Amino acid sequence: MYNKKWLGALGIVCKMNLLVQLGIFLLHKGSYWEGTYRYMGTYTDPNQLGFAVISTLSILFLLRDKWKYLFVLVAAILIVQTSSGGMLIALCILVSLDGLIMLKKAMDNGGISYTLIFLTILGTGAVILLIMLDIIHIDWDHFRISDKLSGNKSALQSFIDDRALNVAQEHPEYFLFGYGEGFSFPRYGHSEEMHSTWISLCYYYGVLPFCILLAWIYTNVRNIKLYMIPVYCAVFLEAFTLVNHRQASFWMIILLANVCCQNDGKHEYYDEFKYKERKSA
Repeated sequence: MYNKKWLGALGIVCKMNLLVQLGIFLLHKGSYWEGTYRYMGTYTDPNQLGFAVISTLSILFLLRDKWKYLFVLVAAILIVQTSSGGMLIALCILVSLDGLIMLKKAMDNGGISYTLIFLTILGTGAVILLIMLDIIHIDWDHFRISDKLSGNKSALQSFIDDRALNVAQEHPEYFLFGYGEGFSFPRYGHSEEMHSTWISLCYYYGVLPFCILLAWIYTNVRNIKLYMIPVYCAVFLEAFTLVNHRQASFWMIILLANVCCQNDGKHEYYDEFKYKERKSA
């Protein structure tokens, strides 16, 4: 991962990923979750598609790809179709924080960046145009936000029910030594799988392994640069609704912090170092 050519190839693959999923959606070749309105493309679950889109876009942000905001539009189209509220929040966090950083840099340099203004106008206009042409059809009721916040239950209880964390609520002792990961919890009559969140990871494996995982994540991301903060804020905050640790891109984002936080002036990439070593020999 310290090879510049490999990182360049990774960026190309990420962009192809998003374009392929967009093409499948526009050609109406993708699938929907059990015949419902929730689009899942070539994946087996709409949340999986949403997380794949967010994590792929996050990698482009880490690589500082110059076309990243074009792919923000692609990501927005796909995420809206999945009706995944958590992924939509993650996208808003990512773009908002990155925009604030761009604005701060522009103000430090003595003025507002024309590039930022152009991208904002272009992005807003493109989304409005796609909605007016009915290429993107948005039914906000599908995000079930009002259902989650309304009713007699508290916001916390609604969150527990929505993430299928009821078994953890009823039997908290497993936070100490772990319940084990699986599709259902037949011992206690729960047929639904817990959504993959920070809470469920702690419940699956126990508090000690979970703390080891958090310590490992911290050692990777502790030296991140300012431009990387939006990515990790979006991914880690969204992980309270869906961490999706089964997708490799989640682990790639954590490991890429080691590469992207390096100062190119002080640390040479591995391939360049080996080249100079051979030349010296």
